[in-house]
Amino acid sequence: MRIIMYIGKYEDYALAKLIVNRLSSDGVEVYAVRDSEVKNIGIPKWDGSRSVDAAMVLGGDGTVLRFIHEIGDSVDIPILHIGTGRVNYLSDASAREVSQVLDNIVKGNYRIEERLTLKAVSADFECTALNEVLVKGVDPGHLVTVTVVEDGGEELMRARMDGVIIATPTGSTAYALAAGGPVVDNRLSVKLIVPLAPFSRALVPIVHPFEIPVKVMTSEVTHVLCDGIVAQRGAEVRILPGDKKIRFIRTRQYRMYDKLLRRLFTP
Repeated sequence: MRIIMYIGKYEDYALAKLIVNRLSSDGVEVYAVRDSEVKNIGIPKWDGSRSVDAAMVLGGDGTVLRFIHEIGDSVDIPILHIGTGRVNYLSDASAREVSQVLDNIVKGNYRIEERLTLKAVSADFECTALNEVLVKGVDPGHLVTVTVVEDGGEELMRARMDGVIIATPTGSTAYALAAGGPVVDNRLSVKLIVPLAPFSRALVPIVHPFEIPVKVMTSEVTHVLCDGIVAQRGAEVRILPGDKKIRFIRTRQYRMYDKLLRRLFTP
Protein backbone atom coordinates (compact mmCIF):
# COMPACT_ATOMS: atom_id res chain seq x y z
CA MET A 1 0.00 0.00 0.00
CA ARG A 2 1.26 3.49 -0.88
CA ILE A 3 0.13 6.72 0.79
CA ILE A 4 1.11 10.34 0.14
CA MET A 5 1.08 12.90 2.99
CA TYR A 6 0.17 16.59 2.95
CA ILE A 7 0.65 18.60 6.16
CA GLY A 8 -1.19 21.84 6.84
CA LYS A 9 0.87 23.47 9.56
CA TYR A 10 4.21 23.07 11.28
CA GLU A 11 2.63 21.92 14.56
CA ASP A 12 1.31 18.80 12.81
CA TYR A 13 4.72 17.44 11.83
CA ALA A 14 5.21 15.67 15.18
CA LEU A 15 1.95 13.76 14.64
CA ALA A 16 2.92 13.07 11.03
CA LYS A 17 6.20 11.44 12.13
CA LEU A 18 4.32 9.13 14.50
CA ILE A 19 1.94 8.18 11.69
CA VAL A 20 4.79 7.48 9.28
CA ASN A 21 6.55 5.25 11.82
CA ARG A 22 3.35 3.33 12.46
CA LEU A 23 2.51 2.87 8.76
CA SER A 24 6.07 1.89 7.87
CA SER A 25 6.04 -0.81 10.55
CA ASP A 26 2.99 -2.26 8.76
CA GLY A 27 4.75 -2.25 5.41
CA VAL A 28 3.03 0.84 4.03
CA GLU A 29 5.10 3.09 1.75
CA VAL A 30 4.68 6.77 2.64
CA TYR A 31 5.66 9.64 0.35
CA ALA A 32 5.66 13.41 0.65
CA VAL A 33 3.66 15.71 -1.63
CA ARG A 34 5.97 18.74 -1.15
CA ASP A 35 9.56 19.48 -0.24
CA SER A 36 8.44 20.73 3.18
CA GLU A 37 7.21 17.23 4.11
CA VAL A 38 10.47 15.73 2.85
CA LYS A 39 12.47 18.11 5.03
CA ASN A 40 10.40 17.86 8.20
CA ILE A 41 9.37 14.20 8.16
CA GLY A 42 12.26 12.59 6.31
CA ILE A 43 10.26 10.68 3.71
CA PRO A 44 10.87 10.56 -0.07
CA LYS A 45 8.94 12.86 -2.39
CA TRP A 46 6.22 11.45 -4.61
CA ASP A 47 7.02 12.22 -8.24
CA GLY A 48 3.62 11.23 -9.62
CA SER A 49 4.95 8.28 -11.60
CA ARG A 50 3.86 5.62 -9.11
CA SER A 51 0.23 4.94 -8.28
CA VAL A 52 -0.91 5.57 -4.72
CA ASP A 53 -3.85 4.20 -2.76
CA ALA A 54 -4.63 7.21 -0.60
CA ALA A 55 -3.66 10.75 0.32
CA MET A 56 -3.47 11.55 4.04
CA VAL A 57 -4.12 15.21 4.78
CA LEU A 58 -3.38 16.58 8.26
CA GLY A 59 -4.94 19.95 9.02
CA GLY A 60 -8.23 21.78 8.86
CA ASP A 61 -10.81 21.96 6.08
CA GLY A 62 -8.83 24.70 4.36
CA THR A 63 -5.84 22.37 4.17
CA VAL A 64 -7.95 19.82 2.30
CA LEU A 65 -9.04 22.47 -0.20
CA ARG A 66 -5.43 23.59 -0.76
CA PHE A 67 -4.38 19.97 -1.30
CA ILE A 68 -7.12 19.38 -3.87
CA HIS A 69 -6.12 22.43 -5.88
CA GLU A 70 -2.40 21.80 -5.56
CA ILE A 71 -2.56 18.14 -6.61
CA GLY A 72 -4.47 19.12 -9.78
CA ASP A 73 -5.22 16.29 -12.19
CA SER A 74 -4.76 13.64 -9.48
CA VAL A 75 -7.82 14.64 -7.45
CA ASP A 76 -9.24 11.15 -7.90
CA ILE A 77 -6.87 9.90 -5.17
CA PRO A 78 -9.02 9.06 -2.12
CA ILE A 79 -8.39 11.54 0.71
CA LEU A 80 -8.08 10.55 4.35
CA HIS A 81 -8.49 13.78 6.32
CA ILE A 82 -7.19 13.78 9.89
CA GLY A 83 -8.67 16.93 11.39
CA THR A 84 -6.38 19.15 13.42
CA GLY A 85 -8.24 22.42 12.77
CA ARG A 86 -11.10 24.06 14.65
CA VAL A 87 -14.09 22.53 12.86
CA ASN A 88 -12.81 19.67 10.67
CA TYR A 89 -16.10 19.37 8.83
CA LEU A 90 -14.60 17.20 6.09
CA SER A 91 -12.50 15.00 8.37
CA ASP A 92 -12.84 11.29 9.03
CA ALA A 93 -11.30 11.53 12.49
CA SER A 94 -9.47 13.80 14.90
CA ALA A 95 -5.81 13.56 15.88
CA ARG A 96 -6.61 11.63 19.08
CA GLU A 97 -8.33 8.91 17.03
CA VAL A 98 -5.40 8.30 14.67
CA SER A 99 -4.40 4.92 16.09
CA GLN A 100 -7.81 3.37 15.41
CA VAL A 101 -7.97 4.96 11.96
CA LEU A 102 -4.59 3.55 10.96
CA ASP A 103 -5.67 0.07 12.09
CA ASN A 104 -8.67 0.27 9.79
CA ILE A 105 -6.66 1.63 6.86
CA VAL A 106 -4.04 -1.11 7.03
CA LYS A 107 -6.74 -3.78 7.29
CA GLY A 108 -8.78 -2.27 4.47
CA ASN A 109 -11.75 -1.54 6.73
CA TYR A 110 -13.00 1.62 5.07
CA ARG A 111 -15.32 2.87 2.36
CA ILE A 112 -15.15 5.67 -0.19
CA GLU A 113 -17.53 8.63 -0.09
CA GLU A 114 -17.83 10.82 -3.19
CA ARG A 115 -18.54 14.55 -3.19
CA LEU A 116 -19.83 16.61 -6.10
CA THR A 117 -17.77 19.40 -7.65
CA LEU A 118 -18.55 22.42 -9.80
CA LYS A 119 -16.53 23.70 -12.73
CA ALA A 120 -16.26 27.38 -13.64
CA VAL A 121 -15.43 28.06 -17.29
CA SER A 122 -14.66 31.44 -18.83
CA ALA A 123 -13.14 32.54 -22.12
CA ASP A 124 -9.55 32.06 -20.94
CA PHE A 125 -9.63 29.90 -17.81
CA GLU A 126 -11.42 27.17 -15.90
CA CYS A 127 -11.27 25.86 -12.34
CA THR A 128 -12.96 23.21 -10.23
CA ALA A 129 -14.53 23.76 -6.81
CA LEU A 130 -15.45 21.35 -4.03
CA ASN A 131 -17.15 24.08 -1.97
CA GLU A 132 -18.15 27.00 -4.14
CA VAL A 133 -17.53 29.29 -7.06
CA LEU A 134 -17.56 32.93 -5.97
CA VAL A 135 -18.10 35.79 -8.41
CA LYS A 136 -17.36 39.04 -6.58
CA GLY A 137 -16.77 42.67 -7.46
CA VAL A 138 -13.17 43.84 -7.65
CA ASP A 139 -13.92 47.00 -5.61
CA PRO A 140 -15.23 45.93 -2.18
CA GLY A 141 -17.05 49.25 -1.74
CA HIS A 142 -18.89 49.12 -5.05
CA LEU A 143 -21.93 47.03 -6.03
CA VAL A 144 -22.08 45.26 -9.39
CA THR A 145 -25.10 44.15 -11.37
CA VAL A 146 -25.18 40.35 -11.43
CA THR A 147 -27.36 38.33 -13.80
CA VAL A 148 -27.71 34.56 -13.48
CA VAL A 149 -29.34 32.58 -16.29
CA GLU A 150 -29.61 28.83 -16.79
CA ASP A 151 -29.09 26.89 -19.98
CA GLY A 152 -32.19 27.48 -22.05
CA GLY A 153 -32.19 31.18 -21.32
CA GLU A 154 -34.42 31.45 -18.25
CA GLU A 155 -33.24 34.24 -15.99
CA LEU A 156 -32.91 33.24 -12.34
CA MET A 157 -31.55 36.40 -10.79
CA ARG A 158 -30.69 40.00 -11.72
CA ALA A 159 -29.78 42.61 -9.13
CA ARG A 160 -27.09 44.85 -7.71
CA MET A 161 -24.98 43.09 -5.09
CA ASP A 162 -21.44 42.45 -3.94
CA GLY A 163 -21.40 39.18 -5.84
CA VAL A 164 -22.91 35.70 -5.98
CA ILE A 165 -21.96 32.29 -4.59
CA ILE A 166 -22.66 29.07 -6.48
CA ALA A 167 -22.18 26.29 -3.93
CA THR A 168 -22.19 22.50 -3.85
CA PRO A 169 -23.94 20.59 -1.05
CA THR A 170 -20.52 20.33 0.63
CA GLY A 171 -20.04 24.09 0.29
CA SER A 172 -23.49 24.85 1.68
CA THR A 173 -21.98 24.75 5.17
CA ALA A 174 -19.13 27.11 4.26
CA TYR A 175 -19.23 30.62 2.75
CA ALA A 176 -22.77 30.10 1.43
CA LEU A 177 -24.03 29.47 4.98
CA ALA A 178 -22.33 32.61 6.26
CA ALA A 179 -24.01 34.56 3.45
CA GLY A 180 -27.48 33.40 4.50
CA GLY A 181 -27.92 30.27 2.40
CA PRO A 182 -29.54 27.06 3.65
CA VAL A 183 -27.70 23.89 4.66
CA VAL A 184 -28.01 21.16 2.02
CA ASP A 185 -27.66 17.50 2.92
CA ASN A 186 -24.56 16.26 1.07
CA ARG A 187 -26.57 13.26 -0.20
CA LEU A 188 -28.61 15.57 -2.45
CA SER A 189 -27.66 16.51 -6.01
CA VAL A 190 -28.41 20.23 -6.00
CA LYS A 191 -26.47 23.48 -5.94
CA LEU A 192 -27.09 26.80 -4.21
CA ILE A 193 -27.18 30.22 -5.82
CA VAL A 194 -26.68 32.70 -2.99
CA PRO A 195 -26.62 36.48 -3.57
CA LEU A 196 -23.89 38.21 -1.61
CA ALA A 197 -25.09 41.39 0.17
CA PRO A 198 -27.81 42.23 -2.39
CA PHE A 199 -29.13 45.79 -2.51
CA SER A 200 -32.68 44.41 -2.36
CA ARG A 201 -33.55 42.34 0.71
CA ALA A 202 -36.27 40.64 -1.34
CA LEU A 203 -33.60 38.66 -3.18
CA VAL A 204 -33.34 35.15 -1.72
CA PRO A 205 -31.03 32.12 -2.21
CA ILE A 206 -32.08 29.55 -4.83
CA VAL A 207 -31.77 25.77 -4.64
CA HIS A 208 -31.12 24.73 -8.24
CA PRO A 209 -30.78 21.35 -10.04
CA PHE A 210 -27.13 20.37 -9.98
CA GLU A 211 -26.98 19.05 -13.54
CA ILE A 212 -28.32 22.24 -15.20
CA PRO A 213 -25.48 24.70 -15.97
CA VAL A 214 -25.87 28.38 -15.25
CA LYS A 215 -24.12 31.46 -16.57
CA VAL A 216 -23.15 34.40 -14.37
CA MET A 217 -22.79 37.75 -16.13
CA THR A 218 -21.70 40.96 -14.44
CA SER A 219 -21.82 44.63 -15.39
CA GLU A 220 -18.05 44.89 -15.03
CA VAL A 221 -15.01 42.67 -14.57
CA THR A 222 -15.15 40.68 -11.32
CA HIS A 223 -13.04 38.22 -9.36
CA VAL A 224 -13.91 34.55 -9.96
CA LEU A 225 -12.69 32.26 -7.18
CA CYS A 226 -12.94 28.50 -6.74
CA ASP A 227 -12.90 27.53 -3.05
CA GLY A 228 -11.34 30.91 -2.29
CA ILE A 229 -8.03 29.66 -3.70
CA VAL A 230 -7.98 29.84 -7.49
CA ALA A 231 -8.68 33.42 -8.55
CA GLN A 232 -9.19 34.91 -12.02
CA ARG A 233 -10.99 37.90 -13.47
CA GLY A 234 -13.88 37.94 -15.89
CA ALA A 235 -17.29 39.41 -16.67
CA GLU A 236 -18.96 36.18 -17.76
CA VAL A 237 -18.50 32.67 -16.40
CA ARG A 238 -20.38 29.43 -17.02
CA ILE A 239 -20.78 27.07 -14.07
CA LEU A 240 -21.53 23.41 -14.67
CA PRO A 241 -21.11 20.03 -12.94
CA GLY A 242 -17.47 19.11 -12.41
CA ASP A 243 -15.87 16.35 -14.44
CA LYS A 244 -14.61 14.58 -11.32
CA LYS A 245 -15.85 13.87 -7.84
CA ILE A 246 -13.68 14.29 -4.77
CA ARG A 247 -13.36 11.00 -2.90
CA PHE A 248 -12.97 10.77 0.86
CA ILE A 249 -11.97 7.73 2.89
CA ARG A 250 -14.40 6.94 5.72
CA THR A 251 -13.39 4.49 8.43
CA ARG A 252 -16.60 5.25 10.35
CA GLN A 253 -20.05 6.64 9.74
CA TYR A 254 -19.93 10.25 8.59
CA ARG A 255 -22.31 12.25 10.80
CA MET A 256 -23.01 15.45 8.89
CA TYR A 257 -25.47 16.96 11.33
CA ASP A 258 -23.34 16.27 14.37
CA LYS A 259 -20.45 18.07 12.66
CA LEU A 260 -22.78 20.89 11.63
CA LEU A 261 -23.99 21.51 15.17
CA ARG A 262 -20.44 21.57 16.46
CA ARG A 263 -19.48 23.97 13.66
CA LEU A 264 -22.32 26.35 14.46
CA PHE A 265 -21.30 26.58 18.10
CA THR A 266 -17.53 26.71 17.54
CA PRO A 267 -16.23 30.26 18.16
